Amino acid sequence: MAERIVSMHAAYRSGKEVVDGFLSRPSAGGARDAIVLIHGYRGLDDGQRAVTRRFAKEGFVCLSPDLFHGRLYNTPEGCALAKTSLDIPKAVEKICDSVSYLRRLPYVGNRKVAVLGFCMGGGLALYALAKSKRFAAGVIYYQSLFPDPEDLRGIRAPLLCHYGTDDANTTKAEIDMFREALDGYGKKYEIRMYEGAGHAFLNNPSGKIEADRKAAEQSVAGTRKWLRRLFS
Repeated sequence: MAERIVSMHAAYRSGKEVVDGFLSRPSAGGARDAIVLIHGYRGLDDGQRAVTRRFAKEGFVCLSPDLFHGRLYNTPEGCALAKTSLDIPKAVEKICDSVSYLRRLPYVGNRKVAVLGFCMGGGLALYALAKSKRFAAGVIYYQSLFPDPEDLRGIRAPLLCHYGTDDANTTKAEIDMFREALDGYGKKYEIRMYEGAGHAFLNNPSGKIEADRKAAEQSVAGTRKWLRRLFS
């Protein structure tokens, strides 16, 4: 049964900058495990807010940092320019600094924190996992930003990775190269494929393809069970 949640604006400091964000959490008291959700190349849009709420209803404190400073992109060329212009090291630093903010919240405290990313955010989540030991787990949804295999060497946390078989952006060849790199470094990971699902099957609220909706439901339920088992 989905939990009742409360959602709100959030903000924290990263270096000299203040990072705005969107936070959703269960209304019931007590400390909970947390998830930092990294948006795709559209920015912190309604779709990102929806998935933040969706995982909060699964019982997690969920924070989506805004890496685009309030800007949203809707055209393919605008989205692509935003992604390819991103200062990756600075964005990764902002993601890692979110954990200190969550630790200060009474409903997180010393509980476990995972990082979860979609599309561009999936690649950024991998960079954050390689850079920082603060994350106890990583959940990757169809990354469309692909770190060099050498940049995956530092990942210590286990990974759960979700992909659609009909994804033209995160292709089978990309997934195979990713798998090969993880195997080469002896990383602990699980890859789950969803038949007929395309790109952004979870964080695209306008998606009307039945395979995408089914993949979204299965992946959220699977992620919840995986994190609960891992964090127990």
